Amino acid sequence: MIDDLRRIAIFAEMARQGSFRGAAKVLGLSPSVVSYHVSQLEKQVSTALVYRSTRKLTLTHEGEILYQHARDMLTSAREGLSKVSTDNNEPGGKLTVTLPSALTRAPINYEIAEFCKLHRGIEVHILYTDARQDLIANGIDIALRVGDMEDSSLKSKRIGQVERKLVCSPEYWAQQVEPNHPQDLASWHWIKLAMLPSSRTLINTDKQSEQITFSSHLTVDNVEAMTQFSILGLGLATPPDFLVEEALNSGTLVEVLQEWQVAPIPLYAVWHANATDNSNIRRLLNLLNCSDTV
Repeated sequence: MIDDLRRIAIFAEMARQGSFRGAAKVLGLSPSVVSYHVSQLEKQVSTALVYRSTRKLTLTHEGEILYQHARDMLTSAREGLSKVSTDNNEPGGKLTVTLPSALTRAPINYEIAEFCKLHRGIEVHILYTDARQDLIANGIDIALRVGDMEDSSLKSKRIGQVERKLVCSPEYWAQQVEPNHPQDLASWHWIKLAMLPSSRTLINTDKQSEQITFSSHLTVDNVEAMTQFSILGLGLATPPDFLVEEALNSGTLVEVLQEWQVAPIPLYAVWHANATDNSNIRRLLNLLNCSDTV
């Protein structure tokens, strides 16, 4: 099929120029190569496409029909290339981004909103999901992911981190013996997040760290649910700080061991290795202050 398309394109240029030599000059080929491809095309369709003489070429009836279709094909191809070209002054096309559901209310959404305002010609699709999407299989252009990155053929860049709070409801707090050390929390009820291990690392102001391993009778698959069940008095949770700021201010949740902080989770941008400098992917990365780093 590739050879067929190449021959049709050469034939169309020959017909447009009216000679093998004229087509050869435009295409950067020799006249004999142009003649060869036209002959192969005639052999394939089992009919003459052009009448040759020493002075000029004339298309046969069948040649005229093929030339009309060839022109339509080439016009359509040029229009397609124009629509996906990133050299246009006004960016267009589509950009699909995926983020964890925990980032639904994260500050990074301000940057994404700014991108949408700057490039209104780009159709942006945003997927908030805790399922780690396959960028290639699911047609996703760029992903924002939390946690350590596995080795892959994709590009990635750390763009920040998610700060977390250790919280529970006032009701649950009142039922416990006041803790003095992180290990005192190992026997408390924790609400487990399915995609994270049953352990948390706490760091104090002196940069000392303590890892707590816990058991849980409740596991949920997203941060919003973990936070909600903590508000309902079922135990400790470690949601992002921006997610519980209002609840902490209103007293719906209380912060546990305030001199110790939950270790933040790194936030990465992940994208396709072949993204060009003028692509919509790169435009968003530039707004997120990313550089091309593996």
